[in-house]
Amino acid sequence: MKLRTCIIDDEKHATETLSYDLRECFDEQVEILFTSNNPVEGLKKIRAEKPDLVFLDIEMPGLSGIDILELLEDLKVDVIITTAHQEFAIQTVGTKAIAYLLKPVLPDELEKVVHLAIRNRQKTQEQKRGDKIAVPVFDGIEFINYNSIIYIKSDGNYSEIYCTENRKIIASKTLKHFEEMLPDSVFIRIHKSYLAHPGFITKYFKRDGGEVLMSNNHVLPIARNRREEVVKLIQNNH
Repeated sequence: MKLRTCIIDDEKHATETLSYDLRECFDEQVEILFTSNNPVEGLKKIRAEKPDLVFLDIEMPGLSGIDILELLEDLKVDVIITTAHQEFAIQTVGTKAIAYLLKPVLPDELEKVVHLAIRNRQKTQEQKRGDKIAVPVFDGIEFINYNSIIYIKSDGNYSEIYCTENRKIIASKTLKHFEEMLPDSVFIRIHKSYLAHPGFITKYFKRDGGEVLMSNNHVLPIARNRREEVVKLIQNNH
């Protein structure tokens, strides 16, 4: 599902440039609902269209970006501030703004904030489903309770998900995808190839730099730089 997006900026060249960059680089992830160079009309359209994401300029005549942020408090929408002045971005702390972009917008910075917005939307959708996550598989999408996941193993562009009741699911997403999707409070990256649920760790071995025995009797390695964090988590979960 694409991120439904709009752009509000009183400078026409700014909306045109950002629209072009989004379509060129993120056409599969982002759908631009509308752009507006009139902040008052833009606010009306936001309320009517209810986008997922708004790129919002700060300095605009009649209605500033700060004013619009205050008027969007009742809507479930993420906002990315676009401004030529970094000091204006500081004024948005504590609002619905999840990030800001300094003009002229650099491609790397745009990529970062778009991916941040996508992750935010995914987490919001997962929260609506409760504890279930969407797992892309060979023939569709499977919804599973993440509390049933013992650990996830990287397999190139795929992931092997090991669940309770001896279930194994091959997912067509990378381990990094699941690391970003799943709550940090529940899962830990114990190794470059493994993401584990500490609640399913039954034993810690000091040998070979550190290993853990999972509830399904699988033994997983621990990266040396993760050992201290893993041991602390095990102690907190048992």
